Amino acid sequence: MRTIVNVLVLLSVCVLPSSAQARYTPCTNSDQCCVRNMSNTWQHKTELYCSGIQSIPPVYETINVLTIKDSSIEHFSEKSIYAYRNDLSDIILINLKNLKYLDSSTFKHFNKLQSLYISRANALKELPSDIFRGLSKTFLALRISKTNIKAIPDLSDLGTSTAMHIIEFEGNRLDTLPTNGIKTRAGQLLLEYNNIHVIEDWAFNGSEIAKLSLKGNYLDFLSEHSFDGIKNLLTLDLSDSSMKLLPSFGLMSIEVLRIENTPTLTEIPSVYSFGSLKEAHLTYSFHCCSFQFPAKHDNSNYNFHQNDLQRTSSECDKIKKNNVMQKNTASRGFPKKQSTEYDNNSDEEFFDKPAITTGTLDVMCGNITKLAAKSNIECWPKPNALNPCEDIMGFFWLRICVWMVGILAFLANMVVLMVVFRRTLNCSVPRFLMSNLAFADFCTAIYLLLLAYEDLTSSEKYFNYAYTWQNGVGCKIGGFLTVFSSQLSVFALCLLTIERWYSIRKALYTNKMTFASTVKIMAFGWVYSIVMATMPLLGISSYSTTSICLPMDTVRASGVCYVFTLLAFAAAAFLLMLFCYVQIYMSLSYETRHAVKGEASVARKILVLVGTNFVCTAPVIFFGFTALLGYPLIDLTKSKMLLVFFYPINSCANPFLYTILTSSFRRDAFATISKFGVCLDNKKEYKVIYSTQTNTQRSTPMHKPTLSLTLQQP
Repeated sequence: MRTIVNVLVLLSVCVLPSSAQARYTPCTNSDQCCVRNMSNTWQHKTELYCSGIQSIPPVYETINVLTIKDSSIEHFSEKSIYAYRNDLSDIILINLKNLKYLDSSTFKHFNKLQSLYISRANALKELPSDIFRGLSKTFLALRISKTNIKAIPDLSDLGTSTAMHIIEFEGNRLDTLPTNGIKTRAGQLLLEYNNIHVIEDWAFNGSEIAKLSLKGNYLDFLSEHSFDGIKNLLTLDLSDSSMKLLPSFGLMSIEVLRIENTPTLTEIPSVYSFGSLKEAHLTYSFHCCSFQFPAKHDNSNYNFHQNDLQRTSSECDKIKKNNVMQKNTASRGFPKKQSTEYDNNSDEEFFDKPAITTGTLDVMCGNITKLAAKSNIECWPKPNALNPCEDIMGFFWLRICVWMVGILAFLANMVVLMVVFRRTLNCSVPRFLMSNLAFADFCTAIYLLLLAYEDLTSSEKYFNYAYTWQNGVGCKIGGFLTVFSSQLSVFALCLLTIERWYSIRKALYTNKMTFASTVKIMAFGWVYSIVMATMPLLGISSYSTTSICLPMDTVRASGVCYVFTLLAFAAAAFLLMLFCYVQIYMSLSYETRHAVKGEASVARKILVLVGTNFVCTAPVIFFGFTALLGYPLIDLTKSKMLLVFFYPINSCANPFLYTILTSSFRRDAFATISKFGVCLDNKKEYKVIYSTQTNTQRSTPMHKPTLSLTLQQP
């Protein structure tokens, strides 16, 4: 007995492996075809895996999955795989670079076929229009990717009995979806990363598709009815495209909308074009503002919707009254009214409309609250600190102040430039620096007026104009002007302060700042200002980040370094000016500093000069550095008060503090005006005063210098 058992054990060791090898041939690198087990916990499948073959060999096994990879097969027909027609459920064709033809009858007699996958067949340019007709009713998945086919064959036979799980044409050469070109039933229809430019009207007419993805296509020629005719569409993905128009018809059933990374789509339909929308993943945050404030986005559509809600609500109230009356009638023993139609002839507004059944109205009445609450849509990217759902200025008082500061700065600096340029033949170092400062502040005034005008034209509905403004030429010009003017203004103020400090501290020396050296230094300041203002136009930071066109892009490291450089330069300039003015005050003679009138006058002038610079620059520098360190203390709404109001006050104050309030400027102004025959007496008066002051200065013996914060007399 024990001998028989030993013999059986020996047979099991020797015979069973050989039979297993005959049934499941393990794949090796040298094999062209092999059979392998694809069993898992819920199904058992046997795969015939072939690589680098010229033709498909017959295998006397039950084959469920046929995989052909890296083959030079050019023609694929029913005859090629006819031997496996009874059991084959999945066909996988990968990297068949020479495959050119597929017969129309290739897959027709495969009764158990469930999926077909073709990938990387570059020579395949066309599929027979009827290749998918008469397929197995169990067919659920079609995936054709990375080929050169330019048209989708007829899909009308797919999903007739059971909806397809997935139909995918990804990475091909599709260019146009014609009218009635696609008709099928599928859970997912993926047409991603093709060359689709045109989707004609009713292209998907009669289809039932839960998810439609056209991601990665051009989509630059869409019409209002491109998606009309699709039933039960829940998810639509149009991301990574160049579309300029989002059709407003056929989208009432979608719940998820994706249009990410699509900068060309500047306008979006009213929220009332999406009857069931729950999630929206868009490119710009101001499109989410359109969903949040539908009345401002599309007032006509909003009013129509509100009127429709009121009509529906009144109809619902009438139905409720009728129901109450019917119940009361029934309770009194009268026969119940049999008609289920609502008689709308009593209302002239509904004469030309068909009668609405109570069943339909009951559904509408139950959804009135849902229809009214259209702003409860989850939308991304959400409006953030840099792009909130508000106007450019944000506050009415700020809008008024910006107009006042802008106009005053524009006029004051224009007057300074006109007077200075009329005296070009008698140009000194301070006069030259003042002309540069006035020009910089004049550019700031233009920036403020540009912002104020755009704010005026887009008031109460800025998010409708946000893309056009922030990505347009106007915002780039405004951003360039404000960065250029701020840097040039700071540079000119520093040189003016240094020149005053040097003239007072080194009054006994003859090697003062010459006009030629000042021009060279100021030329460097111009180059620096132009370079810093040009960088955001070249991709280092961006003027399109915010509505006020300032380079606040701190996402990239280059943007952070750029903003840090601007803030550091402003901080260093302020500290330098503070140091120089303290030195100037300390250099005064003992008599001047202890004379009550003289000390008060000097202290007042220094306090005004330092104070205006501190008020305008210190808050911007402080809050700017805290934001760069990752601890923003204020949002954009409050930042606008600093960046658009307080910071530009310098451009309005500088012409008065450094030029207009000085006696030399008044003399030059009267000299300029007198050429037109006006204010001749004032010109003579200032000429006499100036001559007297000059003679007095020449006859006065040399002593320790006193403070002069006004322009040098030429």
